[in-house]
Amino acid sequence: MLTADRMGRGCLGASLHPLGAALLSVTVMMAALCAPLQAHAAGVRFYGDVLLSRGVERFVQDEGGQPVRQALAPFLALDRVNVANLEGSVGAACSPGRQPCFPIRAGMLDLLDGFDVLSLENNHALDSGASGIERTADGLRRRGIVALTRKASSVTLETGTGTLAVVSATDVVNVAGDWQHLMAADDPELPAEVRRLKRTGTAVAVYVHWGRELIAAPTERMRALARRYVAAGADVVVGTHPHVPGAAACVDGKPVVWSLGNFLFDQKFDATKKGALLDCEIKSGKLSCRLIGHETPRGSYLPVTAVGDPFAAENAVLAACAPPVNPSWTGRFGRSPKTKRLVQVPEGGGGVMSRLELYDLETGRREARTPPMPIRKVQPVDVNGDGIKEVMLIQEVFSSLDREVAKRVYLYSFDGAFHALWRGSALSRPLLDAQFVSRRKKKPVLVALHRDEAFLKRRRGTDRRTVMEYRWNGFGFTGSAEKAAPSKATGLRERNGTLSFVWDQ
Repeated sequence: MLTADRMGRGCLGASLHPLGAALLSVTVMMAALCAPLQAHAAGVRFYGDVLLSRGVERFVQDEGGQPVRQALAPFLALDRVNVANLEGSVGAACSPGRQPCFPIRAGMLDLLDGFDVLSLENNHALDSGASGIERTADGLRRRGIVALTRKASSVTLETGTGTLAVVSATDVVNVAGDWQHLMAADDPELPAEVRRLKRTGTAVAVYVHWGRELIAAPTERMRALARRYVAAGADVVVGTHPHVPGAAACVDGKPVVWSLGNFLFDQKFDATKKGALLDCEIKSGKLSCRLIGHETPRGSYLPVTAVGDPFAAENAVLAACAPPVNPSWTGRFGRSPKTKRLVQVPEGGGGVMSRLELYDLETGRREARTPPMPIRKVQPVDVNGDGIKEVMLIQEVFSSLDREVAKRVYLYSFDGAFHALWRGSALSRPLLDAQFVSRRKKKPVLVALHRDEAFLKRRRGTDRRTVMEYRWNGFGFTGSAEKAAPSKATGLRERNGTLSFVWDQ
């Protein structure tokens, strides 16, 4: 499993291994443009309901915020897009007629560092009135977190395995007038948005607040809504609101989890202290999802990992419900101003070989197709700053330079015809991973993680790592800024403008 510890995430900087002081020298080198809709992660994690008022707020007033951050950190995987449902809104007082009510002190939003997307589509989003939901959304955005509201109920994130779209809605309100500020679960705009996102992206998730409190079983209405979303093109449907975890189902070939229960909450019923997160990733051309259990001990509000596998039965259902999904990216890949769709298609069995295909989004016509290649990573990137995307691939191939099969960087263009701009070696040293990062008003920079050894003088099995920058000069890459990296690091992940290390555990 890929893991990394999180030591803060701003618009500029790097998330660091606990060897923080030793790694501060790489912070400037790895600084990148803060781009909230970019998330070069390996997958997505959906969490249940999050509360920042009432008992949780009192706990923070007494104990401080650090215990909460420490409790959440093991769940908030760095190589995932982390999505949750935030109950309540920023404000000092409740609007009339709202009980229970969850007003949130603005400073409490600091505890949400590590989440990437938070849905405000729920029955407590307007607890502080219409202005409260706007204050909440603004506060989240200032912290680099995408807020899903009626005005912006979906987001598309570009990940390391293609694009992921999340669409949020609610089937529950506390005051009838709230509907004008929220995306209703049965709004005809919702399936239309799912269809639009599916035409242009890899996978679409519907994250919906529905059901009955404290009842895990789905209602017939929930089943009907799930079928509607799947028919529109949703690849996975995830529910919140009942405050207890529900079962998993395979609806017309797509995974559905009726309820994740609570994640961070103050409810005291035993059933409300058990919850789950849904972890999804694209593996070998399929969407693979599994539930990870957590529980909140009595007398505590902080979740801990559950003992054993409390969702073994549900995970068996999800394992048998893995729909085919081909990673894809959109953009300009040639002189034409039209947006095209680049798709990675598996070739044969075993997930070893795949090919790239380029499609016209308007006509659906395939315009280019590569031969099968051993592709380990795909990243579209505009290396020349001309508005046209090239494609960086990491391929695992043989080279006479080191006389072994290893990862190597290649750069291709679809402008005119598919052709190689650079057929690289592993750059300056044996390669572990590489990632282009954007720089404000500058051309992107390739950051590569290497084993700290030279091709001519190998130290096989070394734990030492180094990270280097490379700039595209029109003909090849020029290396610079070599720095030490954490021992045992195996990869790089960029999310929200932050580049971080991941490693095997």
